[in-house]
Amino acid sequence: MQSTSGGVNSSGHNFVRTVKVDSDNHGLSSTLEGVSDTRIHIPPPRIAARFYRLTTDNQSSSPSSSYYNSVSYVQFNQSNNIHRETPNSFVAQHQRRISLIEKKKAKFAVRAAHADQVRLRAAFFKAAPRSTTNSEEKAIAAQHAREKFLADIVAACAEEVKKAKEVAESVKEKREAEGKKLRKNIEERLAEAKKRRENELRKCSSAKRRHTNSYCCKSRSRNVKSQDKISIDVAVSRIQKQWRKYQRLKAIKEFRAVGLTIGSVKQESFDHLARMVRQVDVILTTVRILRICGIKEIEVQSTSEMANVRIFLSAYLILGHPKQTLSTKDGAENFGEVMPFNKDDSKDTQVEDIVAKARDLITFFEKLIMQLSPMNNHMTSQVQQSNMLEKYAAFYNAFIAWKARDSDALINLMFLQFIELEKIWLSVKGSTEEVVAESYKKGIRDNQIMLMARMKRLAGEKRYKQLMSRAMREARASRSPRSDKQSTKNVQSCQKISIEPKEGSANSIENSSNVMASVLHPLTAPIQHEDTFISSINIIKFSQPIMQENRVITHEIAINKEFRISEDVISIRRTAMKSAFELMRNDVKAGNHDDWVLATAYNVRKKLQRLLTEGKSMHASIGEWLDHDLIANQLRHQSFSYDKFFHEISLLLPKLCAPFRDKEIRKIVEEDFRQNDVVSRIEALMYALDILQLDYANFLLQQNIPLILANAAKYENYQFVQQLVETNGSLQMTENAWKIAHDKVMVEAFRRDPDKKDIYLNKSISEKTYAQMLVDIFTIPGEEARIPETLLLDKSRIVRIRSEVLRIVTCGAILLQCKNVLKRDVRSLWRVEGARIYMVLENAKSQEQAVQGIQTALESSRSMPSATKDYIHELIDRTIKASDSVTPELGDPVLRLLMTRVRGYIFTRLGTRTEKEKSKNSFITSDSLVTLGIPEYSQKVCEITHQIGRVAIVDREAHGRWYEQIIRNFNTKLTKDNNKMDIDSSSTI
Repeated sequence: MQSTSGGVNSSGHNFVRTVKVDSDNHGLSSTLEGVSDTRIHIPPPRIAARFYRLTTDNQSSSPSSSYYNSVSYVQFNQSNNIHRETPNSFVAQHQRRISLIEKKKAKFAVRAAHADQVRLRAAFFKAAPRSTTNSEEKAIAAQHAREKFLADIVAACAEEVKKAKEVAESVKEKREAEGKKLRKNIEERLAEAKKRRENELRKCSSAKRRHTNSYCCKSRSRNVKSQDKISIDVAVSRIQKQWRKYQRLKAIKEFRAVGLTIGSVKQESFDHLARMVRQVDVILTTVRILRICGIKEIEVQSTSEMANVRIFLSAYLILGHPKQTLSTKDGAENFGEVMPFNKDDSKDTQVEDIVAKARDLITFFEKLIMQLSPMNNHMTSQVQQSNMLEKYAAFYNAFIAWKARDSDALINLMFLQFIELEKIWLSVKGSTEEVVAESYKKGIRDNQIMLMARMKRLAGEKRYKQLMSRAMREARASRSPRSDKQSTKNVQSCQKISIEPKEGSANSIENSSNVMASVLHPLTAPIQHEDTFISSINIIKFSQPIMQENRVITHEIAINKEFRISEDVISIRRTAMKSAFELMRNDVKAGNHDDWVLATAYNVRKKLQRLLTEGKSMHASIGEWLDHDLIANQLRHQSFSYDKFFHEISLLLPKLCAPFRDKEIRKIVEEDFRQNDVVSRIEALMYALDILQLDYANFLLQQNIPLILANAAKYENYQFVQQLVETNGSLQMTENAWKIAHDKVMVEAFRRDPDKKDIYLNKSISEKTYAQMLVDIFTIPGEEARIPETLLLDKSRIVRIRSEVLRIVTCGAILLQCKNVLKRDVRSLWRVEGARIYMVLENAKSQEQAVQGIQTALESSRSMPSATKDYIHELIDRTIKASDSVTPELGDPVLRLLMTRVRGYIFTRLGTRTEKEKSKNSFITSDSLVTLGIPEYSQKVCEITHQIGRVAIVDREAHGRWYEQIIRNFNTKLTKDNNKMDIDSSSTI
């Protein structure tokens, strides 16, 4: 058995494999022996894989390399290398080479042809003549279009460009001024630095004894030269500047030495701080430091201004010891609170406000003091001074308001103490020995003199005399001997009488009424009724806008601080004066215009002078220009000119109007004053003057809002007393409303807990009754005559809220039923549909119009079949008919359900005051309205609830005492019916 080799192609490579051959059968032994030396031994595949790489790994993406990596090329190359005896391989290789060369030649030929075409096109376009005419025309047309576009932009933006230029110029001027100021400051600082450097050099040279004489000579010559260059005025100004700088630095050091800071006042005792702020040195130091901070109106010689400094120093006391400084309860514990129904001492917003403003003032003041340094010459900037003045004014106003409230409480307390001392003296005077009585008399008189001095200082001379006479009268009235229990009742009755508006202690309320009258007098000038006019000419002569009453304005401001008098009063006046203007037009056509001109001039003069301060030049010039005798003389000589009159008015009105009225006044001046009809021009003038009067009234109203709020409750209390005097003191409607609300609350209380027998004695019953009464008044449709006397000022608000609540319930019922019909989730929000339905229902003039509008609003956003449309139309018609009924109880069950839910929500919100109650009642959140079926109107319901809450707060403050009386009478009646003891009024509140 011999072996032979054969070529085998494995994995793209040629290997020679050894094969066993039978030498006997083939007879090739000799031949194999001859070629045994030429055999190639092939390693196993696992070893060959380490030395040979697969051809597929070396393949590339290029067409030329694909052939050389192919199997045929590898076989050809190996066979050619091994055997060198196959001539056909050379032919195939030659043919492939030729084919590759031909392909490259063809590719190069295509590229050459493309290059020739490109060169031919370039030569053609280069040789072709250029038409400059078209390009020039296109350029000219483009230039014209660009200029036209720019002209349009300039025309459209001319005003903006003008404003931008003005702003740029103002900014440029401001920067230049700041640069000049900065350069001036730098020059001054350099001069001061140079001066200090010369002084230092002079000091150093004087220390050197070797060169004393020579340097002194040089310094003298230098001083002589400087004296020649500096004038006397410049030297004086520099000396004054240095002196003022030294004085400012001295004032700062003295104030810092006093040690008044926010941190120190909290560590010191109240008595020590009180003694410190009363020291004259501390006050004078504070005056100087306040002048540096920009409060320059304070004069040391003025007693009132020194009191202002003490007010500033009291801010430190308030921050260090707020309870002791602002406490007014020292004697309240002995005599009880004056109005327990409407006071909440835990949330005294006025005290919190004054503490916050004191903190702002002192924090800013200390920050300002820390910024004073030699770099700014120990001076403050204008911005810092203005901020300091604003914060001081805010604290001053809050302090004065608190002091006014606190003084009334102190006066009442001292008044009661004086009466008690007088009663003690009268009881001791005739029942004890003379020696004992004298000892009592001395102690009592000393205390009474001290109380009298304090009351006189706080209440004033007039009120002090009234209080003293009333105190003596009440003390002598109780001279008869009584038991301790009776004397205690006398003290309580005395305290109760002190708050009765008909007695002498109501002078504070009368003073508040006088203050409010003085504040609101410029807003509501006295207006004569038209039935008292002698002729129609006086309608023009004395015409004024129909302003609201002072009581109404005060009430609205107490509810909403942003209240302003609306322009409806002007439209009402214009409607009322149409007949007078028609009569004027007829008389002017007939030539009888003298009286009308005089009446118009009188009215214009009064209205214009009311806008100006008396004694000013413009006030006097208007009086001279519109003088009655002067105009009458001009009319007599026929020299009066309407054109000249309206020309002067047109120049004057833009100067007096508010900035936001410029466009409206300009339109009146440029259009209405140029009409041919004189009466139309006078009518436009009256309208413009009414606008100015209204804006001026709103401006004064805004300025006096803090004072109005401080006296609103007392003023409304006083006015309500006057109303009761006119109506014989009847509160029948209020008592009826309270009884109805009380019955509802008691029914609900017994339903929840039927075992409570004395449930009507619970403190919360009166609060719930009051909340239920408000809910009934503001949500149940009814007659306007059934509104309680205490809420008559809110009559228009009650009517409006009633209609809004009914409209919300109607819209909610329609949407709720439509969601059920269309199989939608009732909690889903249909905001767009809800807003449209509410608007349609608010502006609809008839029921058919409302039904059609609501149907259209629903169909526009919801696709539905015709049968569903008909059903929804019938549903809307039925719901609107049920809502239009005048009965208090709604007939439709869905309307009745939603109305009950809305009333329950408002009742819960009004009865929830503290944070603890709010956390317990998750029902009061606006999200809970989503589950009630009216998610689209949750915001409106919350706004209505907020308005009712504000009305409740104002009503409690003004009429709390009468509600207490109703509660006492009602509870007394209940206890009599149940055969129980009389209950003190304080237990029901």
